[in-house]
Amino acid sequence: MTQAYQLSNIKYTYGESLALSLSELNIQANKITALIGPNGCGKSTLLNLLAFLQENQQGQIKFFSENASQKTIPAFNKRIAFLPQKPYMLRGSVVDNLNLTLKFHHIKNDRSELINSSLEKLGIAHLAQKKAKTLSGGEQQKVALVRAIITNPDVLLMDEPFSYLDHSSVYLLEQFIHDYVKCCGKTLIFSTHNRLQGMAIADEVISLVKGNSVNTPLINVFQGKLKGQQFDTGKIEILLADNNQDYQHVSIDPHEIVLSTQPLISSMRNQYQGKVTAIADEQGKIRVSILAGELFQVLITPQSLKELDISLGVILWVNFKSNALLAF
Repeated sequence: MTQAYQLSNIKYTYGESLALSLSELNIQANKITALIGPNGCGKSTLLNLLAFLQENQQGQIKFFSENASQKTIPAFNKRIAFLPQKPYMLRGSVVDNLNLTLKFHHIKNDRSELINSSLEKLGIAHLAQKKAKTLSGGEQQKVALVRAIITNPDVLLMDEPFSYLDHSSVYLLEQFIHDYVKCCGKTLIFSTHNRLQGMAIADEVISLVKGNSVNTPLINVFQGKLKGQQFDTGKIEILLADNNQDYQHVSIDPHEIVLSTQPLISSMRNQYQGKVTAIADEQGKIRVSILAGELFQVLITPQSLKELDISLGVILWVNFKSNALLAF
C-alpha cells in the first residue's frame, strides 16, 4: 500500500495559538481523502503543509516516501496542484489564464488542444474567451480546477471546493472527483465542513478537532456529562463500554447505526425510538435523519430504505452497540 504522505510529530502554531498537533498521519496514494471538521480545526493549515505552501515548523513530512526538505520540495511542487477556497483569476480571458499556467510549467506542445479538452471535461468550454475576472464565483471555481489539473499532477489538493457551487455543479464536481481518481490513478485530498458529503465521496476520512486528528467522522457528535456508565446529553442517556475517563463528547458513526421498526433483541443496548425528519441521497447511499431525543444521521443502502418502507414521519428505532461509540 503506497502512502502519498506520511506525517509524524507535526506541530504548527500561529503565535501562541496551536493550529495543528499530529503525532502520526498517513494518507494513501491513489485514493480520495476528505479532511472534515468545523471552521478553525486546522484543515486549511494541513492542506497548506501538504502543498508545501507553508514551511513545516516541527516534525517530518514524507512525500511518496521521500523526506521533504529545501532540496526536495521544488521537485515535489511540480507533482502537486492546489485549488484554494477563493481562487485568484489573472487578467485576460480564461484561455489566457490557462496558457500562462502551461507556460509556467514549460508545457509547449498542443496547448490549444489541451486547453479545449480540459475545459470540455468540466463542461465549461463556453467560457473559454470570457474575461476570467468577470466570472461568477462558481465559474471561477471551475476554471481554477481546470487550471489545477491541466498540468496532470499526481496529487490534487482542494480547499472547500463545493463552497460556491449550485446543486447541479456540486453533483458534477462529485463525479469529477470520483472519475479523476478511479480512472486516472491520481491522489485527491479535499477539505469540507459537510461531514456527510465527505464520508459519501471519500475512500478515507480524516477528522480534525482543534488541530488534532480523531478517529471519528464527527457526525452524530453529542455533548454531555458522564454519570456512571451512562453519558447524559440532557435529552437521552447513552450507555458506554468504558467509563474510565471524564468524557465530554460521544460520537457514533452513521454506518454503525441499525434502523428497525421494532426494538431489537440483541447486544445493541442503546435503543431509541424516533421520527424520520429527512431523507436524502448521498452518492448512492441514503441519509436518514431521525429525531430520537437527539438528532441522529444514519447512512443506509437503497435496499434497506425499501425494505423498511422508510418515509418522512415514519416512527423507527435507532439501535447501536456501546463499543461502536467513540468518547472524547
